[in-house]
Amino acid sequence: MSDGFRGFPGLEGRTKASCCIVIPVTKLERDIRSAIAVVNSRVQKYPLAFLTESDVQSALFSALTPSYGIPAPLVETFAWGRGQQRKIKPVLSSRLHSEFLLPEGRIDLAILDLNATRYAFSPSGRLGHVQLGPGGHAFIELKVSRTHRSGISCRSVWQKRLSSDITKLARYQWLSFLLAYDFDMFLSRSQVLELRKSAGPLTRLTYLAVKERSFFMGD
Repeated sequence: MSDGFRGFPGLEGRTKASCCIVIPVTKLERDIRSAIAVVNSRVQKYPLAFLTESDVQSALFSALTPSYGIPAPLVETFAWGRGQQRKIKPVLSSRLHSEFLLPEGRIDLAILDLNATRYAFSPSGRLGHVQLGPGGHAFIELKVSRTHRSGISCRSVWQKRLSSDITKLARYQWLSFLLAYDFDMFLSRSQVLELRKSAGPLTRLTYLAVKERSFFMGD
């Protein structure tokens, strides 16, 4: 295809990372950073309100909703499987989505550029899939070192999971964030800096080490 929407979402958005690429700070990045700062402040102030990755994800989704969860009309639509192309009714979606499915896996939070997103509909008129073209998309992945039942007890496991997400996000040519919430003080400052160096030019790593104190009275 010649219109930039090649194949399933994500397949057309790959590029090799280059240390020479200079990425300007956009309004989208500023908005995301602002929402992250709000959530991080709450995590530090109320650590027991965030027992799981889903808790943090929900809080960030809520913080981003006023700017990117507003219903907006679809721009690019098409239907397949009929001899005569049928028109799609005016439909609203939004830029912000959670657990956004790509061929390589799910993205925790995605902010889509609707001018560069094509919604494909089946012959019955139902949504089939979504394709991403070149545009101002953003992906956010989260990692939390504990769950409500247990936590990651090994530094190497924690590092491996973070490295895996850095590799995952490097597949795409769009702005991406990896948010790491370390409740166990696994990594030193120098180790976090090494992780940042391993990230691609479009990936922003935010690492929040939350040092919890004793919850006993008098401590």
